Amino acid sequence: MSYIETLRKCEYFRGLTDDDLKLIEKACNREEYDEGVILYHEGDEAKDLRVVEKGKVSIRIEEGLTKPLTVCIVSDGGAFGWSALVKPHRFTAGAKCLEKTSIIVIDGAEMLQMCRADTRIGEIVMENLAYLISSRLRQARQQIPIQSQPW
Repeated sequence: MSYIETLRKCEYFRGLTDDDLKLIEKACNREEYDEGVILYHEGDEAKDLRVVEKGKVSIRIEEGLTKPLTVCIVSDGGAFGWSALVKPHRFTAGAKCLEKTSIIVIDGAEMLQMCRADTRIGEIVMENLAYLISSRLRQARQQIPIQSQPW
């Protein structure tokens, strides 16, 4: 079964050709999860990139907070699990399915190898990754109550 349509919509892969996506597709498999399943916790080892094919996943920060903070909700075509491409390969947030969810799982080691073997693919993926990380940081900051304090 082809994953190309979902990969084409994914933030990680914007700007890649269909031929590029066919290479990436070789490192993909599909996993199905029920509502409420915790995919991983903050600090767990990150081995795979993930793309929501159908469903919704909550990305949440818990460590050091009195209650979990939802950074974002990832839905169809959305990406998460970027820590698999960045040292120290530990998740910076947790992920939980909000409904029955189908996820395309991309082997992180294979994806890194592709990025190293074809620097054009690597440059595009890493630029997209930097943008995604930056936008998630903005989303998290918008949810943190600001208290003005003198310097």
